[in-house]
Amino acid sequence: MNPSPAPRPRFLLTRRGFLGVSIGAVATVALAACAPAANWVQPDGAQVQGAERRRGGTGKVTTATLTAAPTVLDLAGATAPTWAFGSVPAPVIRLGAGDTLKATVRNQLEADTSVHWHGLALRNDMDGVPPVTQQPIKAGASFDYEFIAPDPGTYWFHPHVGVQLDRGLYGALIVEDPAEPGGYEDEWVIILDDWLDGVTATPDDVLDELSAGMGDMGGMGDMFMRMGNTLMGATSDLLGGDAGDVYYPLYLVNGKPPADPTQFTGRAGEKVRLRIINAGSDTAFRLAIGGHTLTITNTDGFPWNRSKSTASSSAWANATTRSLPWMTARSPSSLRPRANAIAVSPSSAPAAPRQHRRPM
Repeated sequence: MNPSPAPRPRFLLTRRGFLGVSIGAVATVALAACAPAANWVQPDGAQVQGAERRRGGTGKVTTATLTAAPTVLDLAGATAPTWAFGSVPAPVIRLGAGDTLKATVRNQLEADTSVHWHGLALRNDMDGVPPVTQQPIKAGASFDYEFIAPDPGTYWFHPHVGVQLDRGLYGALIVEDPAEPGGYEDEWVIILDDWLDGVTATPDDVLDELSAGMGDMGGMGDMFMRMGNTLMGATSDLLGGDAGDVYYPLYLVNGKPPADPTQFTGRAGEKVRLRIINAGSDTAFRLAIGGHTLTITNTDGFPWNRSKSTASSSAWANATTRSLPWMTARSPSSLRPRANAIAVSPSSAPAAPRQHRRPM
């Protein structure tokens, strides 16, 4: 019979020991209190203002006013209540590299909002990301954005509050390069978007559904299905896996559905620059013009040196194409709501977009 193990010594905290621990803790707190406070750079601090002055700039000023307000969007005869900066998309804001943009944002919504200048390298306090770089613009209030746009390129703007991006609050910001050689006769700004606001739900409704999760699917976790405004098991070989979590009944080109398409007309032989922006929240688009070859020239505002044809969510790119005699670019009426792709194609020869596993 093995002898019983010796009892473990008990740790007894004596009054003297307790006082020792207490004194050590107090000393630690005292040392922490003596440490210098972190010298954080504030968004509107002197360092930021100094960096903005060192940008120099041209001294030219472009002004704009953006009024965020409720509106009703016409979707081929069907109406959809949404929010917008006047129209969907907002009017293009265009300025030259090095110019200063002064934009006043007026909030006529019943919710906080902001404007984020997507992709642009700009001073921190003008970046429009509450509560990090500014306080949100309260209902009934306004905010003046002012910054130098240093780099030429195709950019865009949208709120950075909640899921407001999934409404109609967006538009293109074009920063032109005065030294660019050109070489094209026309330019089209194309904004792609996945749309449900005012049609099947609001973006906040969908967020609530997504936040609730799928729960216990009883072994159906790998099946593909639509559940209300959400998707389960949607996949895409092109994207290397997941194809999104939200069901969108419409895909828009410049605020227009396939039944009432946006149209662009070019003369035969002209070289056309396409400024392409993906404003979709959960969709990667493939874009094609039937009978034409697109040459990617820039992406994310900077030169691009190899071919790419997928516009991922929140991406933007420039491309050029040569017009054929019959060319009228438009969003195809043949595009079905379940397509995880969109084509901008001639009306006489609509391109067939690649289909991915999306519900009817």
